[in-house]
Amino acid sequence: MPHDVPTSLQVHEPPGGCGNAPRAQIVRDFVVAVQGKDLDHLSQWLSEDVQWDVVGFQKLNGLSEVLDWVRGARDNVELSFNSILTHGREASTDGRVTNIQNISVAFSYIITFASTAKSARISAVRSYLVSKPV
Repeated sequence: MPHDVPTSLQVHEPPGGCGNAPRAQIVRDFVVAVQGKDLDHLSQWLSEDVQWDVVGFQKLNGLSEVLDWVRGARDNVELSFNSILTHGREASTDGRVTNIQNISVAFSYIITFASTAKSARISAVRSYLVSKPV
């Protein structure tokens, strides 16, 4: 079941949808939770010792730092996925998000799960963020 989208965030799904890959749905829901600032949902999928490298900006260590970073981000109004790929413990996704100040940012997330188990939490994220005009 897809994660509920915050009413203020318009989501454009990836071409072809998540189809038959359950982990792709988790990645999709994870990104929607990040961009929609759904801290409860993020807490369910991130490990307590998660490591998040926002390349060129900062490194976040642990769940509380990640939640603080997400909480302090600008509110977003639109999220578009280009792709979601999964293989074993790894996944990646890219797309574009636009915030309430009409600033558009292209993103790419490389995600590592703690194991290949379906219930495994996310243990690491490396993200690339590039501001661009709308």
